[in-house]
Amino acid sequence: FTMHSKASPGILDRLTGSLQTLTGTYSARGCSVNPEFKAIKTYVNNLADKLTSIQSVNFKIYKERLELQVELEDSKRVLHQWSNLEKELSTGILGIASAIDAIAISQQTNLLNDHSSHLSQPLEEYLNYVDAVKEALARRDAIQFAYENSVDESNKKRQEKEELETLDSNSTGFGFKLWKISNRDRIRRLQQDLPCLDKLVEDNQDKVEIANESIKADLERWNVEKVIEMKGILENVANQHVLFYQDSLKAWETALETLKRGSQENSSSH
Repeated sequence: FTMHSKASPGILDRLTGSLQTLTGTYSARGCSVNPEFKAIKTYVNNLADKLTSIQSVNFKIYKERLELQVELEDSKRVLHQWSNLEKELSTGILGIASAIDAIAISQQTNLLNDHSSHLSQPLEEYLNYVDAVKEALARRDAIQFAYENSVDESNKKRQEKEELETLDSNSTGFGFKLWKISNRDRIRRLQQDLPCLDKLVEDNQDKVEIANESIKADLERWNVEKVIEMKGILENVANQHVLFYQDSLKAWETALETLKRGSQENSSSH
């Protein structure tokens, strides 16, 4: 993942221009929820929760390993001091000290030095991407609301025009003359407004379709990349732990051989 990030744009940069530029000043209040995008929202929120949990556990483990590293260094120093006081046991004590030293070096090399690039940074990038997706979905909802609002406004004005025309045709007599003049002015204004509203509805519908296709295309591509990248991230972390535990096992096996050899030497000397 690290090599891939260096060789190509980051996750946020891989968002297409259309997804990044989904902007608007609309309010999404009252927007009807598209079931497809509601499912996407639920998935994205669940993913964010899981990544946040992993990040929290990862930080706790890292903090505990830092504390363990200090304890290993302290133990090594104490064992060296002890070996100077117990000459007969010094071989075995120094063997244990060497094992602890090897474990500390392996932990520093495999689990601490590259901790950020192996797990913390990739998790942070994915959480940033999830936030970007949430923002894009909110903008899509705002565009959807603007479209629905324009449709409602167009339908309302068209219905008003039809009702005024019906009243105008059914109204007779001198008493309705002034009212009919005002009524016809209103009808005329509605006739002028409706083409503009219809054009707005058409434009907003185009924006909704573009927003929907842009988000779906980006998420479809990311879902494929995500599986590969998350698998690579977790495999890399697992491999680093395997190396550490292999080094630890080897160190303790060597220490055990040293203890056996020291015990034999002490037995033969007596």
